[in-house]
Amino acid sequence: MDPRLAPALREMHRLLVEAEVQIHTSIRFALLDGLAVSIWGVIRSTQGIDFLANSDPTPLHDLGLRDKLKQFIVQQNSHADWRVGDHDDPIPLLLRIELPLTFGNVGADIIWAHKRWQRDALQRSIIVEVEGAEIPVLHPEDLILSKLEAGGPQDFLDVEQLLSVAPPQLNLTRLKDTAARLRLGKVLEKCLRELT
Repeated sequence: MDPRLAPALREMHRLLVEAEVQIHTSIRFALLDGLAVSIWGVIRSTQGIDFLANSDPTPLHDLGLRDKLKQFIVQQNSHADWRVGDHDDPIPLLLRIELPLTFGNVGADIIWAHKRWQRDALQRSIIVEVEGAEIPVLHPEDLILSKLEAGGPQDFLDVEQLLSVAPPQLNLTRLKDTAARLRLGKVLEKCLRELT
C-alpha cells in the first residue's frame, strides 16, 4: 500500500465509525476497488480510497440523512459532495470526501449499495488489520463480482490477478454459482480462460 494512503484510510475509517454515532444511523461499509485488491495479495497502485456502504435508513431515499452525513463530514474539516446518478446510472449515489491537506489531498468515494447482492456482500466483509486499523474489506469473491459488474479494462485485469493469486477465502465453485445468478458467468469464464 502506498504509505501516504495509510493515514487517510485510518481517518476515513474513523469518520465512518463516528458518523454512525453522530447521525444515529448504523452504517455498514467495506473497502473495495484498488486498495481491497492489494489487500488480497495483488500488487496494485491506486490514488484513492473506495468503500461500498449501506445504512438503514439509506440516503438513496432519505435526503435528510444525506444532509446530516454531509454536515458531520464538514464539521470534521473534510469536504463532502453527494453525486446522484441518472435513473440508469450503474452508481446511483456516491459520497465523495476530500480529506484535509494534512492527509495529502487524498479523496475517498463511498458508493451506496443499491442492489441486494451488494448489501449481502457487506454482511460477508472480512475485518483485516491494515496499517494499525481494523478495516472491513469486501470478501474476495464479492470484490471479483463488483469488478465483473463494473466491466472496465482495469477491472478485468484485477479479476484475473485476484484469480491467479487465489486468496484462501476464495471458493471458485461458489464464485461461479453466484456470478451465474447475477448474469456475470460468461464474463467470469472469459477471465478464467485468460489465465490458461
